[in-house]
Parts: sequence; structure tokens; C-alpha cells
Amino acid sequence: MLKEERPARRRAGFSRGHAGSWHGAAGGFSLIELMVAVTVAAVLLAIAIPAFSSMMARNQLAAASNDLRGALMSARQAAVMQGRPVSLCAGTPETGCSGDWSRGEWLVFHDADHDGDLGADEKLVRHGQAVGGGGAVVIDGNGPLRTALVYVPLGHAERVSGAFGAGRLRVCVPRDISPNANELVISISGRVRRQSLDFDGECPAL
Repeated sequence: MLKEERPARRRAGFSRGHAGSWHGAAGGFSLIELMVAVTVAAVLLAIAIPAFSSMMARNQLAAASNDLRGALMSARQAAVMQGRPVSLCAGTPETGCSGDWSRGEWLVFHDADHDGDLGADEKLVRHGQAVGGGGAVVIDGNGPLRTALVYVPLGHAERVSGAFGAGRLRVCVPRDISPNANELVISISGRVRRQSLDFDGECPAL
């Protein structure tokens, strides 16, 4: 009877382990193997998450900077091509120009009376919002960009008062990347130049 039982055990898929216990032929992970796998996964996540987060911050900085530069260029081009003043300011179509860049929204509009505000009979050219607005991307402006920057048909930038409109728009991400800010510098001629800055993860006011 014993000689007949041993083959039956092998046929059932059993073999004797080194410690003298029986294990299934399709055995799973041991506790040590599982702990090693979890540890390796945790290390990989610890490396990957900060790298992915930094990449997202750089992408947000680049996207917001490009959007704002495009808005400035479209305002200048519209003024030259259509022969009428075109203004850019912080604000929304519903509230008009606010001068508050903290929401990351801006307007480009035909400004027939050169007053830096969107009138009922003035046409909206463009409305934009920074990717990651509301804290992920910080935008600030100085000079005429605290009210409205007016491009005139000759292509140069002015204040609402008619004075030359040189100024800067700063796009910044409060993250530990380098550089963490771009400034769009508007010259008296109305041309836009971009420069990169690093504030060690901070976004100071202009």
C-alpha cells in the first residue's frame, strides 16, 4: 500500500521542501520576497514623484509664459493691423480690467477710447487664464500692467495716460526648481523680451 501512495502524492503536485514540509508546486511569494518588493516599489516612488512634480512645475511655467507672451504679441499685432488701440489687462470679460493678476486671467480688447477698460461697445479679442492658476502659477505685473497696457497703431506700448508703457510681467512657480520664474519685459517700442530668473522657490512681488 505504501508503494502505491507515494506516486499518488507526486501526481497531486506535492514535493518535500528543504525543511521537511510539503509545498505546492505553484507556490506564491514568501513574506520576505513580498517585503523586498514593497520596499523597492517605495524607493522607486520616492524618486519618481518629486521628478514628476518638478516636470509639471516646469511645464506650467513654460505654458503660462508662452500664453502671456502670445497675448502681448496678439495685442500689438491687432493694433497695427487694424489701426486702432488694443489693450491688455488683468481681468475677466464679466468684470473688465481689475489690475489683479492673482487669478491668472487677462483680457485683450479693442480700446477705442484708450481708457484701459472694456466698454460695452468694445470688442474682446482674447481672454486667457494661466495653466495651474490659483496658486500653482503666480503672475504679477508692474508699471502700466497694474492697470492696462495700451498698444497703439504704430506698435508701441502706452499707459492709459498716454505715457510710454514700458513694464514687466513676471510668471513664477513657487517650487524648488531652477529657474522658477520668467519675466516678459515690454520695451517702449512694444516688443517683448523674455528672461529667466531664479528666486530659490519663492515668488516675490514686483
